[in-house]
Amino acid sequence: MRHIRMLALAACLVAPAFAEAPMSLKADAVAAPAPVGYEQGLYRFGATYSVMPSEDALSCQSACADNDMCKAWSFVAIVGETPARCELKRGGGRLERNPAATSGFSPTHEAFFAPVLETPTDDLLGEAPEDDTPRH
Repeated sequence: MRHIRMLALAACLVAPAFAEAPMSLKADAVAAPAPVGYEQGLYRFGATYSVMPSEDALSCQSACADNDMCKAWSFVAIVGETPARCELKRGGGRLERNPAATSGFSPTHEAFFAPVLETPTDDLLGEAPEDDTPRH
């Protein structure tokens, strides 16, 4: 019972310190979401026509957007002695998991690679047929 009182007293003494803490600490702990068009942890293999040094994925995406031939891009971060690089691609390539990579499509060609979602027909929605004829 004595330990519970000690813990309660300690909690009361420490609580004001947390109340004075700046709010920005909580915001800094949460990672920002990836920008639109980013595929973090994925590398697009193949169709590479240009490789250049790059600071980050955003500059790689911009380089692709500025080039009409570029359909997709992959940024690979520094790994060991290998410097970071940006690869511009003529096509979407094949996706591979790579924790050091971030890929995406050119904003000017995103619609070409976007999946097409079709509206299901009435038959697929589960409605009963109009007539009483059994269907096989």
